Amino acid sequence: MNIQRATPFNEFLAKLLFLILPTAVVGYFLLMGANHYYTILNNQEINQTLYLVAGMAGGAILYAFRFRFLPTFIVLMLGLFAVYEGLDRMAVGEFDAFFISVQFLVFSILFTAGWLIGWGFIRLRYWSVGIAATVLICCIFLIAKTNIDSVDGLLRLFAPVVLYAVYIVFTAEQIYNYKDKSQKFWWFLTRRLFFFSVLAVALLAGVFYLMRGTIKETIDNYGGGGKEGKNSMLKQNKDGTFDLKDYSRLSSSLGRSNDLLFCAHIDNFFPGTDIPNPLYLTAFYYTKFDTLTETFERDSTIPKNDLFEPNPSALPLFATKTDSTVIGNSLGEKLRRTVEMEVYSKKLSPNTYLAPSTGFFVQPITIDKDFREEFKSAFRAKSYVSELNSAYFVYNAPDPQIRQFQEKRFEVLRKVLTYEGTDGHFMKYYTHMPGDAKFQSIGALAQKVTANAKTPVDKVIAIRDYFLSKDENGEPLFKYTDNPGVPDIPNASKLMNFLFEGHKGYCAYYAGATLFMLRSLGIPSRIAVGFLTVDRSDKNKGWYWYYADQAHAWVQVYFPGYGWLDFDTTVGNSDAQESPQPDQTPPTQPPKAYFAADGIVQDIDTAKKIMVMKVKQIVFHDKEYKPDTALTVTMDVHIAAIRRDSVDVPLASVQKGDEGTAVSYAEAFKNMEAKNGETALALKKRFPDPAPIDEVYLKRKDTATPEPKPETPPPAKPVSVKHVLAVIGIILAALLLLCLLAPTLIYKYYVSRYRGAKTDGGKAYWGYRGMSFYMHQLGFLRGDQTPMQYARTMIDPQFGTNFTGFMIIYLKQKYAKQELTTQEKQFLDGFMNGFIKTVKSKMKAGVRMRAFLNPLRSVSFFVQPEDNNQ
Repeated sequence: MNIQRATPFNEFLAKLLFLILPTAVVGYFLLMGANHYYTILNNQEINQTLYLVAGMAGGAILYAFRFRFLPTFIVLMLGLFAVYEGLDRMAVGEFDAFFISVQFLVFSILFTAGWLIGWGFIRLRYWSVGIAATVLICCIFLIAKTNIDSVDGLLRLFAPVVLYAVYIVFTAEQIYNYKDKSQKFWWFLTRRLFFFSVLAVALLAGVFYLMRGTIKETIDNYGGGGKEGKNSMLKQNKDGTFDLKDYSRLSSSLGRSNDLLFCAHIDNFFPGTDIPNPLYLTAFYYTKFDTLTETFERDSTIPKNDLFEPNPSALPLFATKTDSTVIGNSLGEKLRRTVEMEVYSKKLSPNTYLAPSTGFFVQPITIDKDFREEFKSAFRAKSYVSELNSAYFVYNAPDPQIRQFQEKRFEVLRKVLTYEGTDGHFMKYYTHMPGDAKFQSIGALAQKVTANAKTPVDKVIAIRDYFLSKDENGEPLFKYTDNPGVPDIPNASKLMNFLFEGHKGYCAYYAGATLFMLRSLGIPSRIAVGFLTVDRSDKNKGWYWYYADQAHAWVQVYFPGYGWLDFDTTVGNSDAQESPQPDQTPPTQPPKAYFAADGIVQDIDTAKKIMVMKVKQIVFHDKEYKPDTALTVTMDVHIAAIRRDSVDVPLASVQKGDEGTAVSYAEAFKNMEAKNGETALALKKRFPDPAPIDEVYLKRKDTATPEPKPETPPPAKPVSVKHVLAVIGIILAALLLLCLLAPTLIYKYYVSRYRGAKTDGGKAYWGYRGMSFYMHQLGFLRGDQTPMQYARTMIDPQFGTNFTGFMIIYLKQKYAKQELTTQEKQFLDGFMNGFIKTVKSKMKAGVRMRAFLNPLRSVSFFVQPEDNNQ
């Protein structure tokens, strides 16, 4: 069938529909992302897309009439400049404000860019390759600047651009090869574009599907600015509970939530009074800083690790876990004492452990039945706290009474004059400063602010007072805000902008700035992460209520002999100190459990109300016993409350094999004392027989033997630009590998079809396609020749093959439908292998290998004119 030439109008219209229109869509997509990042664009992505489209359409139409590029482009530039100069002399209010402002520059840039794109698509064959590369670069830049917190978010941003890049290169080549060649131009073009688009989407979806686990592992827990209804320092789990994030990225906004997370009773009062002495609650520390993404991160290799981080939900009820090494690593022996607290969680993750610095003990406890609907889990904690860490010492408030009270702390700490004698590795780690030149300006500011301070604590006070200082108008120099915004200069450091320009930010900004100012002065410091504690009520002394917006970051400073002490330099955060709702009635604290046994029910007598349990762990007066072999303990459950998975159940529901925990508050156990060195077996012999039990907590059948999980999951690191680029690089590498292997895969497909053909016609067709593709890939293009002319005039003279003879058989089978002779069948069966072998012998392997790494040549094979053998 003959393919007639299409008109130039068809080519022009095809470029408008299949090249310029998709580019406009992708342009809108990228401009929308840019508007989210650059406030200077004023969220006018629709108008800006129209500027781009107008430029592309104008350029395409003009250069379709073969106007010269350079003179017309110069005229365009002069015209824009003349318009600007003319409008600059006008004063017509709103009209003037639009064109003379930055928006005229945006208009000019986008219109000019569109003009160049339109010219390139009309005039240049390989312009699409440059456009594809440019769009990919812009997308990568936006990904690096956009706060992404999910795999889907990354894929939504990246996948369409990758598809566009592949599509635009393929489509431009299709239009070029089909121009003026077919009356059925639109049929051939739309059909090929449709099937190519389906194939491209399928391949990309396959790559993302196979790599989804890797991508998810890289960007899990990644987030930028806070989301509406969420605090950016928190992450919400699938069960609706919240955890503190293991990193904090300085972002342009911080979401807020008023969800009640937990309440706590801290047994810490001013000596000789019933006045509560609140303490900040610490979860972990940030000691590293990614300068590229401005992200504070955790480090599991900190020297003198004083972080106790158990998983309370992994312990049986009333089982205890203690780590005394953190007490020694806290490096503080002066003015220290032990403080106990109880935490009742409503929406705080049951895996999260919180305590005043430094926690060293945890024990899961029960919740009174009247409060089990409100609170889901609870634990006791003990901390080795400094008497200098009262929240009233830590608050950064201008209140004169608080400031006077804080002076008592400062008088003690002024005894520390230097850090001589402190471990060198410890000092190097906690005074480390990034090597970037911009951090030198922080050091210079710190030197200026602390010029009159002599001792380490006076330098801390000077920095705190700097954040509380006022400007020349008597207004506070620094202000608290959840929305510090983006610096006016693209790519500018948010931390530098906070310190030297904007002077507005939330807790992470203040803590980060304080950290580097102190470290530049040689004062060891780190950022503590946890919850701000505020005493809001006189009714329930010692009880504190914690909401999501109380998630907080502050600085800890090391003082030899006194250890790590809290300093909060964040100013004016009244929202976190004020309760969004009246504090509720605190839960009734359960009586002290003197005996708790974890084991498996061996026998149950519902008539006598006797239960026999094989006990594998005993907690007696907070002391833990683990027998070498399970002990049989007979228990009196006359008055025991039986619960299974938070639901009261009758004694009759208890069955042999049930796993659970038996708890007793009985006087019989209270009056018994734990003896040093006593074994579990010896202790059991002293128990009453049967042992009186008050509560039995049975585990659900399907969770009686849960799979072991790590007690402390490894901290999830935030995604930096390097990580994002690595993921994108892997995806692009996989796609590039697929493209490079495409010629070989296509050739192998033809060979397999040739060898597997059952009919003479099939073998002839697939042999012809395979050998034609092989020669085309090696650079021997058929062009406008017929297959017979191609074999006779190009291939056979060059390689001494009998490709012409094969073509005679192929054409005979294709058009005459004649049955082949035995000799022709034998020739057909063995010709392809011999043909390829002959060609290989006359072409170097390196040349063949390079040729088969050219996927664009493979594309041109499928867009060459149809066979014409007449």
